[in-house]
Amino acid sequence: MSATSAPRGARRWRLALRASVCLLSATLLAGCGTSGGSAIPPAPGCAQHDGLPDPRCTPGAIRPGVTLAAICAFGYSRAVRPPESFTEPLKLAQMRAYRLPGSPSDYEEDHLVPLSIGGAPRDPRNLWPEPRAGPISAEHKDRLETWAARMACAHRIPLSRLQHGMASDWIALYRAAGGERMLLAYPTDG
Repeated sequence: MSATSAPRGARRWRLALRASVCLLSATLLAGCGTSGGSAIPPAPGCAQHDGLPDPRCTPGAIRPGVTLAAICAFGYSRAVRPPESFTEPLKLAQMRAYRLPGSPSDYEEDHLVPLSIGGAPRDPRNLWPEPRAGPISAEHKDRLETWAARMACAHRIPLSRLQHGMASDWIALYRAAGGERMLLAYPTDG
């Protein structure tokens, strides 16, 4: 039976389902689909500046209701990390919005406010295509993330201060933490 000869109710149902699937696909590819948080699509003309994401496009976001006890529990970040099936289409959409050259493998889809200090796992406002190479790269930020989690969990630096530092200028926080010389002692978790 063709779509035109199907009963009117079944045809409407299929059209509604197709529209829902198209809307969901467009939302995910545009970078505005989330789970548990509001989101904004990446603005056209996003630009990275000196290793930092554009705050209009990637302002950072905190997971609502997350506690220090929860994020300091063993395995927290792994448990909340979104799958690549979520982050890869988002990275491609954000690469277009940021007009980034090169291959997707040249970038790590990274949480601006790391999961390890309560960053929102699936909110596109907290995810951006971070360069894997350069003077300040994803590896530098990964070490900073390890340091920040240890400082927060040891109650040495307030969690909110670390979250704000990451969202506003993670490179300044990196330098304040001692830069490469100091942070070599904090291996990345991969």
